[in-house]
Amino acid sequence: MPFICLYMIVDKIASAIFNDVQGGLAGYEATINMSLEQLQDEVVEERLLIIKKYSMQNAIPRKDLFYSLNCIPVDCKSIDKCCLTDSYSAPMAHFEIPQIVNDFGEDAIEFIGSTNKEIQFKVYTNKNFRYHKYKTRRANKPYVYIDTTPNENNMYDCFLFNAPMLERVTVIAIFKDPRQLEPFTCCGFTEADNMTWIASEVKQSLIQKKLKYYRQMYPQPQPNNQIPQ
Repeated sequence: MPFICLYMIVDKIASAIFNDVQGGLAGYEATINMSLEQLQDEVVEERLLIIKKYSMQNAIPRKDLFYSLNCIPVDCKSIDKCCLTDSYSAPMAHFEIPQIVNDFGEDAIEFIGSTNKEIQFKVYTNKNFRYHKYKTRRANKPYVYIDTTPNENNMYDCFLFNAPMLERVTVIAIFKDPRQLEPFTCCGFTEADNMTWIASEVKQSLIQKKLKYYRQMYPQPQPNNQIPQ
């Protein structure tokens, strides 16, 4: 089965909202001032709000929000991210991932490790990674620090410690923006959204908001009942 383009999922929802809003405003003197690009951003934002809402109610199993990204390439990068050539730290094992949903903290990460899933790394999303080497147990085990400030590619930098020479890693996590997953679909990623009811709720919520906004801004024209003189 060919993989489904994740960008097209967001684009498809945005296009459906645009068409439904246009249909819902039939008969109104309304000029719809919204672009598909703007709607795509709103779809992503609304999806995050709905996930947060139902997560606070324990109405969404966390496992149903995970996406698996396989074969992420590992390269080298200095952890200080200094632009100068005399960087303070030597380049180290590094890879990039799409932004995760930080509301879940480290629970947004289900797995980071080897592509065969046999080696799992300890994950840190804060500066506590600096104290890992002082642990009395498992200090020599692989671990990864995720810098949750977007880098120059609007992704998150991940730095590997105590890891063997790896060319690729696998990450299973809850990601913010499905559009950012598209570059990682080289390994036959086939499921674009494993909770279609969220997509449906995003669509209905945004349609209602848009219709309410435009109907308030542009009232429906009333028939002229005046008797001609």
